[in-house]
Amino acid sequence: MLEHRIHYIRFLLRSELNALYTSVVLRDLAFSMVGIFVPLYLFIELKYSLSHLILFYLIYSISYGLFVIPSSKLVDIFSFKYITLISSPIYISYFILLDLIPSYTWLFYLAPFLLGIADSFFWLGFHFEFSEASDYKERGKEVGNWFNLSLFSGLIGPLIGGGLLLASGFDLLFFIVAALIFGSSVPMFFCKYKNKRMMVKFKEIFNIKFLKDGIAYFGNGGVGVVGGIFWPIFVFSFLNGYLKLGGLATIVSIFTLLFTFIIGKISDRYDRRLIVKIGSIFNCASWVLKLFIRNMLHLVGLYLFGGFSSMTAELPFSALMYDKSKNRGEYFIMRGIYYSLGRIGILLLVLWIGNLESSFFLAGMFSLLYMFL
Repeated sequence: MLEHRIHYIRFLLRSELNALYTSVVLRDLAFSMVGIFVPLYLFIELKYSLSHLILFYLIYSISYGLFVIPSSKLVDIFSFKYITLISSPIYISYFILLDLIPSYTWLFYLAPFLLGIADSFFWLGFHFEFSEASDYKERGKEVGNWFNLSLFSGLIGPLIGGGLLLASGFDLLFFIVAALIFGSSVPMFFCKYKNKRMMVKFKEIFNIKFLKDGIAYFGNGGVGVVGGIFWPIFVFSFLNGYLKLGGLATIVSIFTLLFTFIIGKISDRYDRRLIVKIGSIFNCASWVLKLFIRNMLHLVGLYLFGGFSSMTAELPFSALMYDKSKNRGEYFIMRGIYYSLGRIGILLLVLWIGNLESSFFLAGMFSLLYMFL
């Protein structure tokens, strides 16, 4: 029976693309369980100020930007198959350090540094691998499949995370997330895998020809940090409960999942740049309108509209990124650096303004930068 199951798993994961999907979905399941709760853990549970919270994610963003170039060497030497193994213990260490912050406050500065290193390893390798494994003519559908599977894992993740927090607190949640992250490295070892050399022309990274694309990734990084940090805190202030927050995130994911199928097909049939432009305008509007949320109806409505608008922009944006990269290592390094700078830029602006809601307006403006891709 065991041999039959292993044979079935190998059959299922024989495609490198399927193995990539499975690996990133397990990782996304882990992070969907905890992702929206980490800012709350720091801000609500440990009672760090907004400025300290911003400092935490500034350290992470700087670490990511610094290590994206060295990461390319590791991807070249070990390939993504082993990069998932290398990054897993770093991710696990990050969650252990998060759990220990109440006892050792200096870990507050080390934890985000480790997360930046792990993310630079994983995502640089993943983007390089996905660019090679995916097909240009069906890339919208293949990116859509990735988004759909990640959203599907995200359906139950926030709900499970909220339930665990309600029942046992952050200790058990961090343990389960660490186990899932380790498991995300396993699928790559079931497929017939060829190591692809990541030959990088380092002098090309800051070539002027990449500037427009870099501006787009700058905007993408800024929007991502607002959606991942400030928006969950704002929503929690309305709902005042982890399980409620997780439940609402699950509901939004269901509607977004249904819409992703449509956008994936559209981005293969029509001009991806045009869809990105339309999506970025919708995304800008959704973020700016969040400034006017005054009740639960506004919150739920704009949460749903935000899921729709972000997917309209993000899915063709990602497909277009793989199109333009032509599987060049320097392109993905350039993308990682500008993405990190966008995060740093919006964090510094919110720190300067000193108001959490200001991040929504800034995210709206940064969304318009997607049009440069």
